[in-house]
Amino acid sequence: MGKPDNIKDYNHHRVGDIDVYVKTDVVAKNDELTIKYSKFLWSEKLTVEGMVY
Repeated sequence: MGKPDNIKDYNHHRVGDIDVYVKTDVVAKNDELTIKYSKFLWSEKLTVEGMVY
């Protein structure tokens, strides 16, 4: 994780104390993305909702 190598290809958003980098060509439904965190035992997962293909 961390900052992407080609920072110019990403939009940077600060949400609370979390830095989020979204690729500039991503199209979001209603101009909104939702990032969800889940954990089950030792497995952790981030899910992104709202991307339009």
